[in-house]
Amino acid sequence: MKIPTQKTKTSLELGDQFITIYGQPKIGKSTFASHFPNALFAATEPGLNFLEVYQVQVSDWPNFTKLCATLARDPLHVQTLVIDTVDILYDLCEKHICSLSNVAHPSDLSYGKGFAMVKSEFKRVLAKLGTLRTKDGGKMGVVLVSHTRVVEEETRTGTNKTFAMNLANGPRIIVEGMSDLLLFADVEPDGSRVLRTKPSAKWVAGDRTGRLPETLSLDYGKFVATFRNPEKKEKKNG
Repeated sequence: MKIPTQKTKTSLELGDQFITIYGQPKIGKSTFASHFPNALFAATEPGLNFLEVYQVQVSDWPNFTKLCATLARDPLHVQTLVIDTVDILYDLCEKHICSLSNVAHPSDLSYGKGFAMVKSEFKRVLAKLGTLRTKDGGKMGVVLVSHTRVVEEETRTGTNKTFAMNLANGPRIIVEGMSDLLLFADVEPDGSRVLRTKPSAKWVAGDRTGRLPETLSLDYGKFVATFRNPEKKEKKNG
């Protein structure tokens, strides 16, 4: 194996980022994702009838892996793969592993083996998404859509609410670790819809590129403009 003599260059192309957006139902996550270039939705649940998008219904895990294989072989016009929702996709993965193992639930396999098998398969396939290429050889964008899970905890001062993706800890950690941009779609007190990009005691979010402000409008055009021109964001805040 040859030792490299040059460092790899960082990529700040939006299509090169692994993006996850989560939030409450009907806040606009799918609409936001639909604006990514030539997006193909891997739809695991109904709810896209109001959007004019390319979509493939994903009813089971083998169906999804076949879709990925098709995109790897010939992506045609597709430049972005949107998984809506990753919550249900994980459930499909779990059902598939249980079916292969002839059990009703991963816990039916001893010593945590079932859960380990599901997580391994889920992570393996998600990692392969990063190798998908467009027709011109560029990297295919990947956008994961997830619902919100609200955790309420009673404290001495009242009820404390925290927000996270609607995934169990195992798959949630996998998705968070893979995401270059982890965006929480939220509603401000005045009713405006926003994206949270930085972590908080109340939600999980992250921006490895450092190009986004803590909060910006849930608007694809403004999102892209800010990502491409972070200097304007800095001037506005400073």
